[in-house]
Amino acid sequence: MRRKIDSALDAWKLRADRKPLILMGPRQVGKTTSVLAFGDRSYKSIVHVDFYRQPQAKAAFAGSLEPRVIIRALEALLRRDIDPESTLLFLDKIQDCDNAITALKFFRADAPEYDVVAAGSLLGVHVACEGSFPVGYVDMLDMHPMDFEEFCWALDEGRGFSLLRDSFANGAPFALHERFMDLYRDYLLVGGMPEAVARFARTRRVADAAGVQRDIRTAYVADMVKYATAVDAAKISACWESIPAQLAKESGSTKFVWRHVASGAKAERYGSAVDWLVASGIVSKCTQVSEGVSPFKSFENESSFKLYVADTGLLASAYDATPADLSDTGNRSARFRGGMAENYVMQQLVAAGLKPYYWGMQSTYEVEFVVRLRDGVVPIEVKSGTHVRSRSATRFAEKYGCPHVLRVTGRNFGVTETVRNVPLYAACLIGELA
Repeated sequence: MRRKIDSALDAWKLRADRKPLILMGPRQVGKTTSVLAFGDRSYKSIVHVDFYRQPQAKAAFAGSLEPRVIIRALEALLRRDIDPESTLLFLDKIQDCDNAITALKFFRADAPEYDVVAAGSLLGVHVACEGSFPVGYVDMLDMHPMDFEEFCWALDEGRGFSLLRDSFANGAPFALHERFMDLYRDYLLVGGMPEAVARFARTRRVADAAGVQRDIRTAYVADMVKYATAVDAAKISACWESIPAQLAKESGSTKFVWRHVASGAKAERYGSAVDWLVASGIVSKCTQVSEGVSPFKSFENESSFKLYVADTGLLASAYDATPADLSDTGNRSARFRGGMAENYVMQQLVAAGLKPYYWGMQSTYEVEFVVRLRDGVVPIEVKSGTHVRSRSATRFAEKYGCPHVLRVTGRNFGVTETVRNVPLYAACLIGELA
């Protein structure tokens, strides 16, 4: 399937000053598939070293980390030639070989003629625990689950999405609004994990993606057990399992609340568990800011935050949600639909390379997301339906002199003097305004 990371990999290949590349991201987002496809189209040969499936390959990194020594050892172990002119060396599951991570520094310093790409899940956790990372000696790319546009490509909806991009640019109503709202609801349930998307693309049955999602969630919990102590794993799992309830609380606020994790849970005891989840890439963290002024980091309140699942399909799986749950317009399911919509928008913003924050408090005013775009600081209001009466984002814009409000809702495009309405299915395009 076509992925946006493809163009980033191609651009890296064209750079004269390229360093060894590390591709980071949670498991099952398609890192291995994308790198192998890149190798096939850009090199005469690719040497794929998978440290999980080929643990014997670690022997090549057990002694000297001088690149030419490593290359000779790999050639002998794999019975393959590694030609610096035409071969891509792909070090996969690199988190399972500390010395291979360290060796990237020496490939950059002593053997820049070799093109090396490394990939692995939980690299953020590994670095936090081991503290070993060749900072300054590598290029890095983050890979995320498929965003909504990539989802549309997989479903042969690329022509429609091209029309959508035109409407996004000029604010004119989108002719395929209802069709793309249906696609949006499919995406909420299927998500962007490539295997789940591929199954849905073949059958157009949301239920066919459910088994893939369950397997991925199980694998994530297994990683918690494998890469953390027993005590820490229990806390990490408790925080992870609490997220669906956190996003559908009766209060209406999606702020992460410790008491919803476990009885007596506090930041002092469970804060490192949240840090692990964020470092693993399986959740995204959105922190509160006290002022709508850039740079946001100077007004960040690290103790108040929201957590979102990196893939909305995995969140839907945790809810055991069905299409009927999304079509229900009753008040009782409004919190669920609202949480799903927020999680979806966060996923699209993160995939676009934005760093969202939130502002305010639910008891007074709260703006779901605040981002910095080309025109300045912009509040983003999210509504799962077409009823959009809310003054929080407008108040924020007036207080901080924002150029406009972005209102992401179930409505079609529309522009007023102060508000730009963006349909939910177009949220992935907001990053193009940065």
